[in-house]
Amino acid sequence: MTDARAVGVFFGGRSVEHEVSVVTAQQVMSAMDATPLQPIPVYIAKSGRWYTGTALRDLDAFRDVDALSASLTEVRMGPAGAELQAAGGRGGFFGGRRDAQSIDVAMPLVHGSHGEDGTLQGLFELCDVAYTGCGVAASAVTMDKPLAKEVLRAAGLPVVEHVLLRRDEWRNDQAAQLDAVHSSASFPLFVKPATLGSSIGVSRAESDDSLRNAVELALTYDTRCLVEPALEGAADVNCSVLGRGGDMRVSVCEQPVSSGLLSYADKYLTKGGAKQAAGAGMKGARRMIPAPLDDSTTTRLHDAARAAFRALGCEGVVRVDFLVPEDPRHFVVNEVNTVPGSLAFYLWEPSGVTFTQLVETLVDLAVRRHAEKQATTYSIDTWLLRGTPD
Repeated sequence: MTDARAVGVFFGGRSVEHEVSVVTAQQVMSAMDATPLQPIPVYIAKSGRWYTGTALRDLDAFRDVDALSASLTEVRMGPAGAELQAAGGRGGFFGGRRDAQSIDVAMPLVHGSHGEDGTLQGLFELCDVAYTGCGVAASAVTMDKPLAKEVLRAAGLPVVEHVLLRRDEWRNDQAAQLDAVHSSASFPLFVKPATLGSSIGVSRAESDDSLRNAVELALTYDTRCLVEPALEGAADVNCSVLGRGGDMRVSVCEQPVSSGLLSYADKYLTKGGAKQAAGAGMKGARRMIPAPLDDSTTTRLHDAARAAFRALGCEGVVRVDFLVPEDPRHFVVNEVNTVPGSLAFYLWEPSGVTFTQLVETLVDLAVRRHAEKQATTYSIDTWLLRGTPD
């Protein structure tokens, strides 16, 4: 049974996936209610300010985020330790040292920029706080699609070839950039920001005009974008991996249902309306679970998911997304998500792991990793600046 621990749930963030993060955090904190874990919500506003307060447990409160923020306590966290301090004061978590509450484990649930990319994980490392999920390096590399592809390719895993365009080069000479694309791939194409998720900024291009528009859109969200050939007829198939090191398990596979590009709306906005969609998160999307695959294909994808998890140095729970053509032997790894929407609990429940068990496992893994870290020497008992004896 999981020990009673204070878990700082960090969500929101300066990210275009801000609202998705809010939904994920609500789901995770609800799952903690059936455990000894004490969730401490820490909302990172779009401005970058950090807030805490019980009102953050109410999803309806986010309908008026300005009023919500005014009712909360603004906090900050520094490298002195695992304690949130009231902004503008000397106090601790609740504004007074006597009432300060430390965090035993941090759970970063910020999707996308400034959270999933290793930056928030780096702060937790500096503060010497146990935290769930991937470490700094795995988070940073996996978030960067071109870098992740290099790692996956080196591990012998198939990936989609791409052309990388940079904002400054695109602004200076669009014709040369278009020539580079045409020399490597033909229409139809997909254009993606290099470091985002949730299908934000992703477009399909079938002509030079639509390609220009797609690149312009993608480069508003990132300084780089990828142009990839569309694998016509290939199905989106995903599965999740949970664990660390060689101790990992893989969930059932799913096949999302969409017409063409799996969009942000396909993933999060269901016909039940915004409130219902927010409550369901990624579970609200249309999908077939398990995916309609034969046993040999499922085994092949599970093996590839484990290999990707290991190659990228992942920990905690991730979702591995594949593109599977009519001949499933020619599948490719599309991307790996280190903070998947809803923590992919909808893939673990059919696999025999409840959402509550998933959250408890993530916290246990974080505590175990942090304990192992304490056995590492980071400083030696010497001070060279004192000089040496004559």
